[in-house]
Amino acid sequence: MEQYSFIRINEAFPTEDLVGRWIIGLAVIHNDFLFLRKQLFMRTKDISEFVVEAPTSFKFLVASLRGAIFYLEESQKHYEIKNYIELLPSSLLELHSRLTPLFRTGHKADLLQRLTNIRNITYHFSKPHRNEIVEALKEIQDQKIFYEDTENRFLYAEHIRNSIILNSLFDPEEIKLRTNNY
Repeated sequence: MEQYSFIRINEAFPTEDLVGRWIIGLAVIHNDFLFLRKQLFMRTKDISEFVVEAPTSFKFLVASLRGAIFYLEESQKHYEIKNYIELLPSSLLELHSRLTPLFRTGHKADLLQRLTNIRNITYHFSKPHRNEIVEALKEIQDQKIFYEDTENRFLYAEHIRNSIILNSLFDPEEIKLRTNNY
């Protein structure tokens, strides 16, 4: 048996309630993550379809995670929200505390910078003065890829985009180290 709940929006989330508006923002972030998680881990029998779609889902997930971190970080600037967070159950406080090191001032801010790099570069690499496509082309110039025009996709573009994502996430020395270990 399914359970149903009814809420009157203006009673649950009055427009003047900052904490209520903040909760709505968290709910939107939560729903986005549910969708993106489903997309990223979608089961398909066609491995080539997964190989093409997983990096795109990853790119969207990274952008959403980055946005969520900034959302939580900005929330700390408001006394009402900060006070509300302190009153949350311990399980939610633990989850929140796992994200705070990723804030710009946190001790794991380098990961946030990597997420920012992936987001900025993979969404904006078309700027003429940027060099990401040239670097990716140099890196994979001797590779051969299979192309089959059944989905109207440019598989070479996927391959280059994946190289750009890796180069955005890791510096060249990290990539060499990881590649040499396999």
